[in-house]
Amino acid sequence: MHAARPRLRWGVHARDAGIVLAAILASGTGDASPGAAARVGLREPRVAARGPARPLARPPKPPAPPKVAWASALPAISVKNRNTNAQAKIRLYADDGTIDRDALCAFMRVAASAPDPSSQEIAEPLDARLVQLAFRAAYHFKGAPMVLVSATRKGAHGKHGTGDALDFQLVGVRAAALAAYARSFPRAGVGIYTHPKTQYIHLDVREQSFHWLDGSPPGVTWRERRLADRTQPKRDAAYARVLDLPEVASK
Repeated sequence: MHAARPRLRWGVHARDAGIVLAAILASGTGDASPGAAARVGLREPRVAARGPARPLARPPKPPAPPKVAWASALPAISVKNRNTNAQAKIRLYADDGTIDRDALCAFMRVAASAPDPSSQEIAEPLDARLVQLAFRAAYHFKGAPMVLVSATRKGAHGKHGTGDALDFQLVGVRAAALAAYARSFPRAGVGIYTHPKTQYIHLDVREQSFHWLDGSPPGVTWRERRLADRTQPKRDAAYARVLDLPEVASK
C-alpha cells in the first residue's frame, strides 16, 4: 500500500505550500507539521498583514470665481406680478458678474401667468437677455421695484408667445421716462402704452430695434403708431454684451 501523503495544516499560498511539502518529502521525515519547514532549513511562508484601507483622496475644490466690484455691490430688486401677486426680491447677478441661474428662474416663476411655487419646472420661460434689460432699467432708476404686467403667454402670437417680451412698470417712474431710457437699448423692441389705465412699457429682444406708442385702452390695440428711430442702424451695429449689463459694469 502507498504511504499516506502528508497534509499541511497551516494556511499558506498554494505555490509556497508546494515548495515546503517538496522539501519535507525530500528530507524523508514525512513530517508536515508546523515547524517542519524550519527543521529542513526553510521559513514558514507568511501572508503579509494588510493595514486598514486608506481613504481615497478627495479632489481639491476648484477655486471660487473672482468677485467683481460692480456685481457685489448690486442690491436685490423687488419684483411683483400685479395679476397673481407673486413676488420676490431678486439679485440677478452673482458676485462674479455672471447671471445667477437660480435668480433667473425665480424671476420667471414670479412672471408666470399661473405660478406654481411647488414646481421646479419653468412652464413659461423668458429669454435671459430680456430679463437682463429689465434689470438694467431698474438699476438705472436707482433700484426701483418692478411690477410685471405680462410676460410669456401660452398660445399668444409674436414675442409674448416665444418668451421674448415683457410688459412692466417701475414703481415711482413715469412710463414715458422708462420708455425713453429703454429706447437706448440696441436690438430691442420698445412700446409705450399711454392710456390712463395702462401706463407701462413693452420690451422685447430682436435683431433690429423697433419703437412705437399705443394709446389704446387695456385689451385692445387700435392706436398704435411707429416712432421714428434715426439712430437704429448705428445703435444696433454697435451692440455688445456689456450693454445688457447694469450701467455700473462698464464704468
